[in-house]
Parts: sequence; C-alpha cells; structure tokens
Amino acid sequence: MKGFEADWRDAYPGINAVTLMEARDPPDPRREQLNPVVSYANERRLASGQADYWDHATRLELAVLARDQTRAREALAQALAMVREPWEAESTAHNLALIQEARAPGGRGALG
Repeated sequence: MKGFEADWRDAYPGINAVTLMEARDPPDPRREQLNPVVSYANERRLASGQADYWDHATRLELAVLARDQTRAREALAQALAMVREPWEAESTAHNLALIQEARAPGGRGALG
C-alpha cells in the first residue's frame, strides 16, 4: 500500500496491493475501494501509448479481480502479444493462481 500511496499514478504497486488484499483470509475489504483507483491509473498508462507487458498484465489481473470475463480475455490477448521474456507471463500466472486459490475455499471462483 505504501508504494501505491506514494504515487497512485503508478498502477504496478497498486495491483500488487489489491492482489495481496484478495489473497488474505479473509480478504481485505479495502481492496474494493482501491481497485477502481488502480484501474484508472492503469487505463491512463495504457492510453499514453507507452504501455508495456506489465500494463496489459495489470489490466488482466484487475479484470479477474472484478470478475469481468470479457475484459480478462481481451487483456490476456493483449498481454500475451507483449511478452518479452517467459518469466513475465509466469509471474502473472502466479498472481492469477494466488487469486484463484484465495477464492476457491469459499467457492467464489476466480472469474465467478
């Protein structure tokens, strides 16, 4: 949270915070307030024309967290097109697995 609060225009520490909040047991309720702010920061970066893999991966994670299957599929395709190194996609897959695992015990399902 401190990283995102230092500069809320940088979505990268924000998505890390929201994902970790989702993975807590129980999930941190602040994630619902933070998600739209992180999403806005991410959309601004994507609109800048300087987006890289991490910006699209952030959009993917945000879509999964919001249970938006359509946006998640679109973001996944865009992220995969931007992969430079295999470890980037592996890192994102790890984060998505954290979300899925956190949601599985309560029957919430990663994408609803």
